[in-house]
Amino acid sequence: MTNLVSAKAELFFSHLRALVAIPSVFTRPDDVDKAMRYCRKTLETHLPGFTLYEDPGRNLLAIPHTLNLKKPLLYLSAHVDTVDAHQDEWDAPFSPFVPYESEDELVGRGVSDCKAGVAFQLFLAELAGAGDMEFENLIFSLSFKEEGAGHKSAVHIGRALGKSLPVSEAETLLLVLENTVSTGASPSLGLYTAERGNFVIEVSGPLTELQQTLTQLQSWNPICIYPETSPPLWSEVITQKGGHACSIPREKNRLTEIILSADGTDLLSAGQPDSFGVIPTEIKRGKAARPLSHALILSNRSFDSLTEVQKQLAGIRYRELKEFRISPGMDMRSRWEGSPFQKALATMTPPPLAITIEHNTGISDASTILNTMEPKLAARFFPVVMGPGTRSQRHTRPQRLTHGKNETFDKKSGMAAATTLFALLKELGFIQLK
Repeated sequence: MTNLVSAKAELFFSHLRALVAIPSVFTRPDDVDKAMRYCRKTLETHLPGFTLYEDPGRNLLAIPHTLNLKKPLLYLSAHVDTVDAHQDEWDAPFSPFVPYESEDELVGRGVSDCKAGVAFQLFLAELAGAGDMEFENLIFSLSFKEEGAGHKSAVHIGRALGKSLPVSEAETLLLVLENTVSTGASPSLGLYTAERGNFVIEVSGPLTELQQTLTQLQSWNPICIYPETSPPLWSEVITQKGGHACSIPREKNRLTEIILSADGTDLLSAGQPDSFGVIPTEIKRGKAARPLSHALILSNRSFDSLTEVQKQLAGIRYRELKEFRISPGMDMRSRWEGSPFQKALATMTPPPLAITIEHNTGISDASTILNTMEPKLAARFFPVVMGPGTRSQRHTRPQRLTHGKNETFDKKSGMAAATTLFALLKELGFIQLK
């Protein structure tokens, strides 16, 4: 397996380069569509024994002509869209939408979250098309929209399971190929059996009211704020490093302190209302002649249940920016022992990259699909998150941040992760080397 991946690694990198060069930001659906067309062409070319299907959410699935639903079934999953990026935040020679590549790394927006996962699927398909392997009960799926505010396209996958999409009579597995590789002296491949939820609300009112709300909601992180009327010029701009909202707690988010210490006539503006996955890098401050209403977007990324969240919000007027019913995180920890994934790992020889069993600080399509599928299927459905992309590298210089600047794919550990994933799929029985 290691020899095969090493010999064909350039195929993986060629797909990753091509994908990163397409600015498939979730707010630019035409560019996301361009990236999806690239994926469709690749899958069509290399998977003649599969039917390609685009669902109402514009997700792309490749389903084999022959399935044995009495055996376990596996869905691979990765999303094509990315969050936006600003050139002036990145460190030279890096640029968000012009891939930078060296012997050791590939840098660009989305290279790890989640285009490395997309490239893994295309790589797998190309190896099969070249006759290096064959599949059994393996389905490819690529999500059109996973990032940002609003509707997640994976809800269509969840709702279709057991209807237009097949499920196994034994067990249906989901492997979400998000970025779970940790680099450093002892690199590892994370396998997430649980995820924090992602509840997002908007509250409005004068700053004095918003301060009370923020003080009351101790589990909630401010992501965005803007006044009903903005001044022609802002008197002060405060900066911070930013990054993914799930990995920066509210006490390290400067927006928290600035809101809580504001005067009633202050004006504040930070973040984008359509992107609640990113801590704002700029916070603008000004003054008004009288108190003005602001809109404040807050995110709760925790293991709090829907019931607990609703109790926290009692007496507060708010608007859901993401449907609460699809916001809880999946949690398979109580079912891990004896699961197909656990049994496969127990019988594998030491993998090329050490595997660590963890939980996800963020949320992925695993939770969206689990929250929207028929509840009766849940007992025979097992999702995990595990992919070849690199996690944020906060202690490198310059920093590499998944939802911030200089997003980086580490080649050595990434390809070791790909080899490990191939070995796991082989152990599970979904791929056979030829």
